[in-house]
Amino acid sequence: MFHEPHTIEEARSFRYRKWAGSPSGTAYNERHCAASVADGGRSVLSHQCSNRNGYGPAGLYCKTHAKMVKPTPEAKEEKCSD
Repeated sequence: MFHEPHTIEEARSFRYRKWAGSPSGTAYNERHCAASVADGGRSVLSHQCSNRNGYGPAGLYCKTHAKMVKPTPEAKEEKCSD
């Protein structure tokens, strides 16, 4: 994954498919996974995963991408203190 937000604010501030021809890109859709997925073919752009979210940090990811997100240092500390 190219972009791994851990909070809803980080996800909302990120723009997908941003390039010179479309400098504003595409906004985060709150009903879908926050992971950025590579476009097919030779494109260097990425788009937002189309699967439903509800897993991982802040419920931002689908089941597949939630397994790939690296935990934040805060999350590691919380896990150790239990």
